[in-house]
Amino acid sequence: MAKESITIRLEGELIEGLEEEAEEEGVSRSEYIRQILRERGETEELREEVDTLQSRLESREERVSELEEQLARRSNIEEKVDTLAKRQETSNAPFFVKWYRWWRD
Repeated sequence: MAKESITIRLEGELIEGLEEEAEEEGVSRSEYIRQILRERGETEELREEVDTLQSRLESREERVSELEEQLARRSNIEEKVDTLAKRQETSNAPFFVKWYRWWRD
């Protein structure tokens, strides 16, 4: 594929940044800019994927909060049931069991 030349004007800081990044990649500045332009479609796809994952994370965090609330309510109910069972146990106990418990405490 034949390459055509284009001219663009960039700020000095941007050019320096591009040169540094190109040097890190081990390519010329022009080649580095071509790579960036080729990869711009992938960048958009990655942004969309990040947005999707962020939405899923938020919904999962909400679900975890709901489940934690349910667990707290369940623990509270179980505690009340245990307390009620203990009351039932002591109130239905025979006289000698009640007396022994009174004497032991």
